[in-house]
Amino acid sequence: MIRFDRASAADDASTSAHSRHVALWSLAVAASLVIGPRGPLYWDSLGYVEQALTGRVGGLLLGRPLFVLASHLAARVALALGASPWSLEALLRNLWLGVAALAAPLAATLARRVGLTPRAALLAGLLVALSPAGAHTRDAVLTDGPATAMVLLALAVRAGSTPSPALGALAAGALVGVAFGLREQAAIHLATALLVPVAGLPRRSWRDAALLAAGFALVAAIVLALAWSTNPDYPATIARWARGMAAERREARPPGESLRRYALWLVALSPVALVATVAWWSRRRDAWWPLVVPATLGLAALSRYQDIAFSPRYLLTEFVVATTLPAAAWLDRALPRRAAQLAWIIPSLVLLLVGGRWLDARQRPLRALVAALPDDLRAVDPGALIVTGQPCAAVRLDARVARAFPAAWGAAPPRWSTLCPGWSWPADPAARLAAALEHGSAVVLDLRRAAWMDGPQQRRRAEVEAFARAHAGDPRVISWRDAPTPPR
Repeated sequence: MIRFDRASAADDASTSAHSRHVALWSLAVAASLVIGPRGPLYWDSLGYVEQALTGRVGGLLLGRPLFVLASHLAARVALALGASPWSLEALLRNLWLGVAALAAPLAATLARRVGLTPRAALLAGLLVALSPAGAHTRDAVLTDGPATAMVLLALAVRAGSTPSPALGALAAGALVGVAFGLREQAAIHLATALLVPVAGLPRRSWRDAALLAAGFALVAAIVLALAWSTNPDYPATIARWARGMAAERREARPPGESLRRYALWLVALSPVALVATVAWWSRRRDAWWPLVVPATLGLAALSRYQDIAFSPRYLLTEFVVATTLPAAAWLDRALPRRAAQLAWIIPSLVLLLVGGRWLDARQRPLRALVAALPDDLRAVDPGALIVTGQPCAAVRLDARVARAFPAAWGAAPPRWSTLCPGWSWPADPAARLAAALEHGSAVVLDLRRAAWMDGPQQRRRAEVEAFARAHAGDPRVISWRDAPTPPR
């Protein structure tokens, strides 16, 4: 009878934990649906969808090889089952949203395994699920959310009590290798995994480090070898990335812009987690405090990342690992009553709803441009040079779909070339456009305001506008402009 009661209690506890994890995952998905772009607005997302069609790995550091190859496999399965090639972005977006949302229950699992209370573990999961910038990032074909989930899974496996501690260390290293295949900077969390306290076991630093490294090296080597075997020019893509980053570093940028945006991104990721973590560091700390040090150092180092002004998503993995456990632990102690602990959820939900409406209004014009782009492009000469801003990656994707699926395109297969803001933008764009005209190509200039983001893209738009004015009346130069605002 006693055994039965204990078994029942264990079963009830397991069922309750499972229900909480499902609820946290569902809340993370719902938050992303509320605040997310619900369309391909991130530049990299469109590139990843194109890579999913082709299986081509490369373009960003080591090319996020596991993410690209997994997306390619998913795309092939979807197309074989009859999916339209125009629906692939939405299919991949929802697939990776499901993976990225696992970060919320995994944060709760990690919190329990390092010794936090059940209430603190719930808080940890809620902090991840309700992160405004995190929720926005999850709703896109991007690597940051899935990599965060895999890092948390690796740390939770490492912290769990297993029959074989050696096997647990090896598995944790392998999972960091998976995260590395999704986003290369995740490799720093090998150090985090080494510092995770393992339940009921003494630390064996040298053995643990060797096993973690072995698991990581095995998976990373397999992923890189697979990328190289399917893309013979894979090393050349890494060299091109290095040259592009070097050219980008030479660009003049407004002083202080990156640091201002970095501070804003920390708040956008979670003002509650940020404030509570600062309070945790300034007061009492827990025995597991070393495990957040590598991520904290990585988060600080990213303030110097040259593209940090563009998006908070670059900080996501480090922010979650550096802040979630400290913030949950501090909130659990500082707000002992459950009602007080969960009170911050109300302003967080309001922030998601208000932020979702504001972002939707802000992003709607660009979303409409991208959605209408296939129809706009069908009227363009197949050999034209197309110049646009943020939709440039969408032009490339549409060209790829049109060539690979001519029946779905319904027009002559395009041979467009593109001039995009970024690494490939020439020092003298007017000369590049004039050369295209001399070679008999039509030039399409997208001058619609929504097509160009703030900052460097606006400077590019001004250069394109100057060329359009200089060639006004030339029938070979086609300008896409905003419709005139009707008088009131």
